[in-house]
Amino acid sequence: MGAKQGHPFVWLGAAFVVIVLLAAMPVISALISGAIAGALGCQLNEGGAPPCPLMGVDLGEMLVVMFVLGWFAFVTLPLGAVALAVWLIVACLITFVWWRRRRREV
Repeated sequence: MGAKQGHPFVWLGAAFVVIVLLAAMPVISALISGAIAGALGCQLNEGGAPPCPLMGVDLGEMLVVMFVLGWFAFVTLPLGAVALAVWLIVACLITFVWWRRRRREV
């Protein structure tokens, strides 16, 4: 009861990071697959899975799936923008309530 409560920066920051990462995950997946394919010297396209061997394991199909998942960005990025707008409103409300309570204590 007597313990002072701090500002919920940690929870607001964690929610912000989660929203941004979830929204950007398809883009990150496509970039990683392109980097791996480039490092291995493989051709990467959406039409099929060319062989891309690494230590005896063919990564071609997995890299194509990761690359094609980048198309989900057309859904996740706008949804992430809406989620960030909602987050901003909630963060402002929480900060305002916290500020008012703190002002009354003084």
